[in-house]
Amino acid sequence: MQKLTVLMLALACCGSVHAQDDQSVTSSGDYAMDLGQVYGAIRSAKFMGEICSESFPDQRQSNAAAFAQWRKRYLPFMQEMEKHFSAMAWRESGGDPQKHVQFLADAESSFNGYRMALKSQMTSDGPDAFAGQCELYPTYLASDRMDLEHYYAEQVAVIRKGPSQ
Repeated sequence: MQKLTVLMLALACCGSVHAQDDQSVTSSGDYAMDLGQVYGAIRSAKFMGEICSESFPDQRQSNAAAFAQWRKRYLPFMQEMEKHFSAMAWRESGGDPQKHVQFLADAESSFNGYRMALKSQMTSDGPDAFAGQCELYPTYLASDRMDLEHYYAEQVAVIRKGPSQ
């Protein structure tokens, strides 16, 4: 479960739109930390859309369409990162199915906590700033910044090498 802690620490680094823009694109050199950063960025894109859609229902349709388009564009990369996450979960469980289920449940619980923290961060500058972030969500997903495979090229290179043995 040590890797879960490292993964969640990395996820904590992937805050709101503004925090992500300040996110380091330099690899830590650690497989789990880099995977957490990239996987966290993928999850935060979804969370941001959900948070904005819940708070501004009139944006729900455009947010869903923007996310679907972004996901379709980068689906092979997202699937690759999901495979890395799933493989790490299996390794961390030592192949024990019960521990694997527990790892995934713990991870999902941490993701839920991260989502709540993200919403808090997104709303921290007041309702106008929050509304502005949400209005820009579709534009943000279409930006070069959200080509995560290239934005996090150093981390992706570490992830693709696999965990150190």
